[in-house]
Amino acid sequence: MLAFSPKPPPPPPGPPHDPLRTVIFTADDFGLSPALNGAVALAHGRGLLRCASLMVTGPAAEQAVAMARDLPELCLGVHLTLIQGRSALPPGAIPHLVDSQGRFLNDPVRVGWRYYWHKGLLPEIRRELAAQIEAALATGLKIWFLNSHVNLHLHPRIFPVVAELAREYGIPGVRLPREDWRTALSLDSHGFFPKLAQGLIFAWLSRRARRLAQAAGLIHNDYLFGLLNDGRLTEDYLLGLVPRLQPGVTEIYLHPGLFADQELRRWGPCYQRQEELAALLSPRLKEALDDAGVKVSDFREVSKK
Repeated sequence: MLAFSPKPPPPPPGPPHDPLRTVIFTADDFGLSPALNGAVALAHGRGLLRCASLMVTGPAAEQAVAMARDLPELCLGVHLTLIQGRSALPPGAIPHLVDSQGRFLNDPVRVGWRYYWHKGLLPEIRRELAAQIEAALATGLKIWFLNSHVNLHLHPRIFPVVAELAREYGIPGVRLPREDWRTALSLDSHGFFPKLAQGLIFAWLSRRARRLAQAAGLIHNDYLFGLLNDGRLTEDYLLGLVPRLQPGVTEIYLHPGLFADQELRRWGPCYQRQEELAALLSPRLKEALDDAGVKVSDFREVSKK
């Protein structure tokens, strides 16, 4: 008679599968001010920041470019600007977009309606956006993604142009400002109804843009935070956000500053820039992300998967 060894018991069940959660921290308005540029360099060198959006026509753009050359691991994008800033092209080349000094309009609502109803502006918009992308590429720095000042690239007339230009210039990624407004409001309910309206509008716009981005073969974030609590992403806010992050890629964009200089006070007088910088440098936030198994990444790394 043959003897059989008893069958070993099955191994104990492991923990439930936890799909990978990835977060990308991005600093917008890189090039707007030396105080913001300095914060980007500090947060990248010592903190969680891995991406920055270059405003090529910003007052401190040359300094930002010089810094980026010294920070080869900083993943750079273009912060396309069609509002609250200056153009890359001379006023005579885009006379219906800017004034005689090359300045765009400042009011987002007025700009949004104007760009929607005046279809004749689209050729000038395309030329200007192309000029800004070319100015960034002319620095010799690699550009990995596109977004825009006040997220105007999601405008239904403008996003198709942005997607087309991304393909034309070989830029792999684009931001979709699809924020989970329920989570955002649970963390900070200040200004409940305006946030709710903004969240619903951008969710609708992002659904349309997502289809266009995928058709163009562009990578994009799945989720985003920074839209509804713009300029107020403090350490406490982000610590509250970590356990609520969803599987997939979440971009969190901030506007850090070493201090609020004149240019930064002009465009974001209520922004908590030093608090946002402190959040990016926070050991507590890094530890919370590590403990939750959240991977910190950038658009360069995501585009290569």
